[in-house]
Amino acid sequence: MSKEKEFIQRTYIEGTAVRKLEYDVYEENKVLSAKKKQRNNNKVKRKVVFCILIIFALGCLAMYRNAQITEMNYEINKQLKAYNEIKDENIRLRVAIENSINIQEVKEYAENKLGMHKPDDHQIAYVKVPQKDITIVSEAAKQEENKNKDILSALMNKVDLIVSILH
Repeated sequence: MSKEKEFIQRTYIEGTAVRKLEYDVYEENKVLSAKKKQRNNNKVKRKVVFCILIIFALGCLAMYRNAQITEMNYEINKQLKAYNEIKDENIRLRVAIENSINIQEVKEYAENKLGMHKPDDHQIAYVKVPQKDITIVSEAAKQEENKNKDILSALMNKVDLIVSILH
């Protein structure tokens, strides 16, 4: 019985009494078979072009990313140069200020303009300083120093990371 059902399903369209056609129109007609091949070739060509476009877009994305990284490296280097120049200028100004201070002029200014004078012997109070000299650094100075080190080290770590990515 199952062979009979199988034969019926192969030879008849389901639900009708019409037999299925046994031949393929495209095999006998050369024009139709050429059109069918052309349609299949067009599908393949479209897929190839689409794949090429995707690969091209990915390449453009990679180039854009590398260009952004390079631009960031240039900006970082520019900022580091500006930072070093400002730091050097600050050191030069500090040295210039220290060199420009004349103790004699300060003394004359204090005596003449501000009305200051040296204390008398009975006004002087001596303070005993222990032999062990201790320098105390304020917490604010420590935090500022650590902050500067952290910023510089973080910046250098980012530069190293970018350089390692580029190579």
